[in-house]
Amino acid sequence: MQRTKLLSTLGGLVALALAVSCDSFLDPSPSDVLAPENFYKTSSDAVAAVNGVYEQVKWSYWLGFWYVSDVATDDILASAKFGSDGHRMSDYIFDATEWPIGDIWGNAYRTVNRANAVLDRVPAITMDPALRTRLLGEAHFLRALAYFNLVRCYGDVPLLEHEVTSVSGLAVSRTPLAQVYALIVSDLQEAATALPPAYSGSDVGRATSGAAQALLAKAYLTEQDWLKAAQTAATIITSGHYVLLANWKDNFRIALKLTNSESIFEINYDGILDPGAGSIHTLFSLPLGYPGGAAYGLMYIPPSLQNLFAPADTRGNHGTFMVSPYTDQMGRTFTWGVPPGPAFDKYLDESDAENMNTREWVRQANDWIVLRYADVLLMYAEAVNEGGAATAGSGEAALNAVRGRAGLGPVSGLSQAAFRDSLRLERRREFVFEGQRWFDLSRWGILDAVIRAKTTELQTIAPGETTVHGVPSNLLPIPQSERDINPNLTQNPGW
Repeated sequence: MQRTKLLSTLGGLVALALAVSCDSFLDPSPSDVLAPENFYKTSSDAVAAVNGVYEQVKWSYWLGFWYVSDVATDDILASAKFGSDGHRMSDYIFDATEWPIGDIWGNAYRTVNRANAVLDRVPAITMDPALRTRLLGEAHFLRALAYFNLVRCYGDVPLLEHEVTSVSGLAVSRTPLAQVYALIVSDLQEAATALPPAYSGSDVGRATSGAAQALLAKAYLTEQDWLKAAQTAATIITSGHYVLLANWKDNFRIALKLTNSESIFEINYDGILDPGAGSIHTLFSLPLGYPGGAAYGLMYIPPSLQNLFAPADTRGNHGTFMVSPYTDQMGRTFTWGVPPGPAFDKYLDESDAENMNTREWVRQANDWIVLRYADVLLMYAEAVNEGGAATAGSGEAALNAVRGRAGLGPVSGLSQAAFRDSLRLERRREFVFEGQRWFDLSRWGILDAVIRAKTTELQTIAPGETTVHGVPSNLLPIPQSERDINPNLTQNPGW
């Protein structure tokens, strides 16, 4: 299968133009740089500007995001090799000064500003109307994605709907959550109409109408609008455009990324075609010294998670995790002491030569999956169970489709509460280390209870690691660095 690379790092002039769009107030009439006024002239400029938004989104998911979405949950324990930051996140003893907290905020707002520049400037360009519509749809989608991550993490956040070109434009207050969600919904509805269902050639991997609908369903689900969440997810299901892969592990095969039937939206990494910009979660999660290149052994899964996978569950041993000693498809048997428990196997693609033989820092081509069809099915099942209309089959059937693919038998006749428990368990097993767990726990209102249980379990695994419990709320703190420069930002309660 031919692999395509989407959105390579922009050239120097384009990057400079995008940088100037943020800092042009320093020199209102620059003569020695490519100013935005001189850049947004042609259709090629418009495409490059949208590519620049994707480029920023790539860094949003590169590291800091999953320090919160996964490391700071009950799915991951920090090994002795993880730095102090990893231990603070895993132990949930971080505060407003922790770098991942600021990283998520900063990358999201850089994405917002780039998307806003596109939305403000591209409409005036004389170009093919169909291409313009598509590019604006992509910008709407990417802005909505950034704001969705912001509100899920921080609650009320400043709402910026236009390009910021001056320092005074940054001295803003937090906007009520409902208003930010209104823009997210509007953006995604606009994107769903403007974007095509699929692409070809080098455009494969761009946001599609299905991606906009799937993110919209997740936004409705997070708001607990069960009717709209079920309805939107049903639209995707009945479209027939997406199908569960027969083999769950194929979701993480590099040769199938972007193009497989389950993929809805991925962050495309490739350190070979895009030097210095490959993914790193494989290196972090493999056991220390695993043959084939860099492997750091920074994290492992707790016994409580390992025990949730039945022997027949294909997502368990040799799927989500590996146990020592482990024999891979090349016949290499490896035994490790770091981490001291099962290591992650999820992102090791044993069919990929780079993953298996020449792993290096920022060189991996493993994508970060933002949305896939299994998520849509489970969102639909959850929304229907909570009161949404079952217009694409029963919620039970949707849940059983995910269970069946994993090798598990169907559930039937469950009460609403029992179905809720089964659904939540399935989400955990299906999406370990995929950026879902913290947000699920937060929106379910059980983050505090889960981290308390993790703290208790940790005492039996790593005595002395931590006895501190710190979940002040189901939101993260507003980064202290942002509050230091913008006194209009208030802090979330508890932090």
